Amino acid sequence: AADAMEMLLLSVLGPALRCDWQLSSAQVAIITTVVFAGMFGGAPAWGAVSDKHGRRGVFGLSLSLIAYFGLLCSFSPSFFWLVSLPAMVGFCISGATSSFTLLSEYLPQTYRAKVLIAYNVFWGLGSSFEVLLAYMVLPNLGWRYLTAFSALPLFIFMLALGFLPESARYLLASGQPKKAAAVIDQIARDNRKPPMTGRPVAASVTERQSFIVPLRPRFQADRGTLLSLFHPNYRRTTLTLFFMWFGVAFLYYGIVLISTEIFHFHSDCYGSSEVTVGHNTTEIVTDESCCRSLQPDDYKAMLISSFGEFVIIPFNLITIDALGRRWTMAINYGLTSVFFGLTYICVPKAVTTAFLFMIRAHAAGIFNTIYIYTVEVYPTVVRSVGLGVCSSIARLGSMSTPFVAQVLMPDVSVLLAFCVYVTVAVACAVLALLLPIETRGRAMPQGLAEADPDIVAFRADSVDGEGRGATAEIRMQGRSEN
Repeated sequence: AADAMEMLLLSVLGPALRCDWQLSSAQVAIITTVVFAGMFGGAPAWGAVSDKHGRRGVFGLSLSLIAYFGLLCSFSPSFFWLVSLPAMVGFCISGATSSFTLLSEYLPQTYRAKVLIAYNVFWGLGSSFEVLLAYMVLPNLGWRYLTAFSALPLFIFMLALGFLPESARYLLASGQPKKAAAVIDQIARDNRKPPMTGRPVAASVTERQSFIVPLRPRFQADRGTLLSLFHPNYRRTTLTLFFMWFGVAFLYYGIVLISTEIFHFHSDCYGSSEVTVGHNTTEIVTDESCCRSLQPDDYKAMLISSFGEFVIIPFNLITIDALGRRWTMAINYGLTSVFFGLTYICVPKAVTTAFLFMIRAHAAGIFNTIYIYTVEVYPTVVRSVGLGVCSSIARLGSMSTPFVAQVLMPDVSVLLAFCVYVTVAVACAVLALLLPIETRGRAMPQGLAEADPDIVAFRADSVDGEGRGATAEIRMQGRSEN
């Protein structure tokens, strides 16, 4: 939620800074772009560190730095600092994706997709809260107070980090079985369940059987390496995901930025106004300052479109298991392209707001599903770096979209801008169907090879009273017929 607040802040800062500092369209776009540039550089770095040193520590550090640099942004004395500090915020935000990896590694296959989709409710809450906060703070106190208030929830959330356990999957993949056992025992105590007996090992699961195998040292060599994403088993998937991640970020942040400008795209520079001169003469005065503060209707439209983040959740909950991850993404991409095209049509404001709502809903639905697909398709040894690199590629889309939404649309051609968005959405819909792996009903793998272990289990240190080995699966991932 706090990360969502920081991201949505970009869409309301643009109009405010344009007025306060008399910025050009290109300068406003640069402020947005540097945030995504920071995310582009940070995502693979944080991902590699997360695979080598753990998910929990990376998440805590990134959260602390987001709060620190976010608060410093409110004291920016010049345009240079207003570009530099948000870039650092973006760099640190990319490390927060380790929380998604951490959660996915604790969820059983049966409930994984549903819980991870519900997890995105908090992104919607953060976006909606930021709009309400901007509505209350920006007109009265200005953008500096809004920036400071937006960073404060992060300091509160850091207090909860002490209750967050490290991933047992990561600990096992990194050769730390004792720590993995300690984490699982603590979870058992927290849930008032008896602790597991024996020692943790990796278990390979086939359709009809499961068997215990020792953890291979090669896992540790594979951990956090970028080239592992291009292993023959994952090369085509990786390249396809790169294009799809670029597309979803380009579309999602495009509609976030367009939401503040969409009702004025028929005017050259926020339109013109009429003034009365003398008693009877009316003169048209064109506003050449490119300055227009957000109006109540703008906040209303942004808030309504933010609610789309919630509306798409039931749709995804049904389709992600019924149709699979690939079809869910393809449908969302396709509907995003349809509503982007409809938004260009001159219709009443209420209808345009409804189109914005649907675009935001389906773009959020794509993000929900592509995050889930990415953490499911990559093995534990490179899961964080895989998500990090894909997230980094997405930032190329995020860096590109401000120049379409904030430069191409108001200064060059509205039609051309919408054609770009529609084309990207259609292309990504096709790519979703071409993904070689469907992760629905597929256990999350531990290693890169197809035969590598894919669930975590305990091997008993002794046999039970009837002389049978008492191997007990930790039902976090996969399925077994034990």
